Amino acid sequence: MKKIFCLLSVLILLASLLPATASINSPSSTMYVKTGNGKTLNLREQPDANAKVIAKIPYAAEVQVYADFLGMVWYHVQYGMYNGYVKTEFLSDKKPKPFVTPTPKPTVKPTPVKTPSPEEQTANEIAAAKALGLVPRGMTSEGNVTWQELDQLLTNVIRLKNNNSSAARSHVYLSLTEYQAANAGFDFDIVLRGVAAAELYGALIDMGESDPAFNHSNDPFVADSAAIALCQEHAGISSNVVGDWRALPMLDMVLTIIDNVDTASGKPVMSIDADHDFHPNNPFTRTEAIQAVYRLYNSFHHFLGQVTVTHARQANLRAQPSMKADIVGKVNPGEVYNVVSIPKTSWYEIQLQNGKTAYIVGGMVSFQMH
Repeated sequence: MKKIFCLLSVLILLASLLPATASINSPSSTMYVKTGNGKTLNLREQPDANAKVIAKIPYAAEVQVYADFLGMVWYHVQYGMYNGYVKTEFLSDKKPKPFVTPTPKPTVKPTPVKTPSPEEQTANEIAAAKALGLVPRGMTSEGNVTWQELDQLLTNVIRLKNNNSSAARSHVYLSLTEYQAANAGFDFDIVLRGVAAAELYGALIDMGESDPAFNHSNDPFVADSAAIALCQEHAGISSNVVGDWRALPMLDMVLTIIDNVDTASGKPVMSIDADHDFHPNNPFTRTEAIQAVYRLYNSFHHFLGQVTVTHARQANLRAQPSMKADIVGKVNPGEVYNVVSIPKTSWYEIQLQNGKTAYIVGGMVSFQMH
């Protein structure tokens, strides 16, 4: 009788060592821990993410799974002496391979965009102008530009823009004969900046611009309008012909040229000084002439058509034809813009009022081809 009593005591003692939550069912399958980061898996007292953690099961360890799982979210498992619950997503039918910590990808530092100095920009633009074939052979960038050199520069840009190697200037502010007869710089074999602006204005017409005068909404301050008028007086231009563009006030032509913006650099066709003045009586240098003609080339486009913003709200403008590109502005419903190019399907490059260009996705606009 004493032996039976001792056996029962031992059994009772062993039962007391088992967790209170031990299942009365036998395990139905074997599975393995497979955490996404190779770390241990929490074994919880109840099927609840906030329940007490009673053990941590190592990665790839074997567990016995009971049939009474809950909603495909929790498995009831046995791990060694422990009985509890784990998330189903962290168990696998097959033993996983040893976990290898992935090599972190190096952080790519954005390449800083270096803004060229004025000297570097000038050198870059002169090199680009030469590469395009705008600069006459043998012409240097030192000294002041002559009438003949400016005439050749403007002829080249007209030919290049119109894709016509035999095109000639038809809108010339001062012909060579008039230039020689005028008090506009011939005595010094130079071209004054005011006259150069007028010649650039005429070149815009020859490139196909039917109405070169912009709305001047972004004009810089021009302090010397009286000097511009004096420069026109020196040129000796007077015309009674209705509609003769040369009879326009030179101030209007100067403002138009300053208002034209190189879409590549955002710089005006003709430069102004640090005080935002334009000095038309100053000589026009060869460097300034090459830069001006190159920027004129980039500022004028033969438009493919127009787009009208049809989106109900403001539409984004992008720096490149991609939804991942930087947003550089917004346009309002109903506004109309000229189309410079169609770089790829469903994207339009449009010219803004300030002369710069940006990209808009086709779903925001309606397009009408010229």
